[in-house]
Amino acid sequence: MNFEIFLFLLFMSFVSFAVGVIVWVAIMRFFGRGSRNARILSYILIPIFALGYNFLVLTAGKWRYLVGFIPIALIIGYALYYRFGNHGTYIEPQAKPETDFQRRESSKSRRIREAREKRAAERELRKHGKPKQKINSAAEEEQE
Repeated sequence: MNFEIFLFLLFMSFVSFAVGVIVWVAIMRFFGRGSRNARILSYILIPIFALGYNFLVLTAGKWRYLVGFIPIALIIGYALYYRFGNHGTYIEPQAKPETDFQRRESSKSRRIREAREKRAAERELRKHGKPKQKINSAAEEEQE
């Protein structure tokens, strides 16, 4: 087998893969990632575009390697853009943004928390040597 034919077939497989990735990215961008239309269009459009571009490369004559390298160059451009461009933080983890969100507390959790706080207040008062009568009145004053 001629080595040039082998290299051309290898080149064409890379071109087909690059065209498939470009079409898949475009479909997911315009139709959403999990939508039904995106799945159907990806099954239909990826083979059509890959075969069409392969035909274009085969009929390009002496420019076939240049025409075939265009989708590969686009994939390299995507990779470089996402590494060094706007979205370059996908490799290094981002810190989570600070939010003011606070979960709603259930009544059971509220009662448990209040009992825990009351016991902690009683312990603090006992540490300072206050009698037990004043503990209840002091805990009530803290709640108000």
